[in-house]
Amino acid sequence: MSKKSSQLTPHNSENRISKTNTETLDKIENLKQLLVAKEVEVRIAALSEALHYGETGIDLVINCLQDESKEVQYKAYFILQEREEIKVRQALSEYQWEASILLELYAHNQKRFMRVNLSDTELIDANLSGINLGFANLKNANLRNTNLSIANLQNADLTDAYLSCCNLSQADLNGANFTNAFMWGVNLSNVDLSGMYLGDLCLSHANFQNANLTQANMSYSNLKGVNFSDANLSQIILINANLSNVNLKRVNLQEADLSNANLSGANLQEANLKNADLKYAELWDANLSRVNFFGADLSDANLESANLQDANLENAILTNTNLENANLDGCKLPGKS
Repeated sequence: MSKKSSQLTPHNSENRISKTNTETLDKIENLKQLLVAKEVEVRIAALSEALHYGETGIDLVINCLQDESKEVQYKAYFILQEREEIKVRQALSEYQWEASILLELYAHNQKRFMRVNLSDTELIDANLSGINLGFANLKNANLRNTNLSIANLQNADLTDAYLSCCNLSQADLNGANFTNAFMWGVNLSNVDLSGMYLGDLCLSHANFQNANLTQANMSYSNLKGVNFSDANLSQIILINANLSNVNLKRVNLQEADLSNANLSGANLQEANLKNADLKYAELWDANLSRVNFFGADLSDANLESANLQDANLENAILTNTNLENANLDGCKLPGKS
């Protein structure tokens, strides 16, 4: 008896598998029919079931990004936006959004637009506070005066984007790409930009108040008139940056690289420049009162007419430093107590 049962088991198992496969194929075929139904509501409802059928289901949802109905397209997009498959990412990157539709959906409290393609799009003066644009394609987008405060822009591509007066306060910019972006007057207060590359950019009159710029690279950027008050700029790289007339009062610039930087007329009152590199820096007419220059390298720097009242220059390197007409009242110089 046991021998007979064992002989029948594989056959029964094969029958069950065959039956299951047939049922699955029938369901997929039925799903395909629903996805081309005349009624938009039927197609949208069918989309929600598609991902139950593995790769075939994913392909069906991707195909619906080309549906004649925008409602079906958007439903397909929202289903796919957090999938990690390469073919899904490729399909979403090729799907171009209309700005007006995105704004309409946002107005109805839809804020998740992961991997959205908004390249070359105009979103001027828009309110998109708190929107999720993680991994979004924003190349060459015009976001002038747009509110993106508290937005998620992780790994977003903002290459060549126009961000003049854009509000990015408290936004998550981890991994974002700002290559060649125009950022005049942008609000980056209370943002973590540590370790980010922000070099060779127009950032004049930007607001970095209370931002974390530790180890960020802003070399060759135009930072004229920027507000850095209460920001952390320790170990920042500002080689050849234009910082003329910048507010750096009480800012932490410890171990920063400011070689060849233009700091003329800047306010660095009570700033911490301990062990900073200021070789060939222009600091003429700057307010350097009570600045901590302990161990800083000021070789060949120009401090003409600068206010160094009560500054600490102990252990600083002053080789060929120009201190002509500088105010040294109460200043602690190297080798003097």
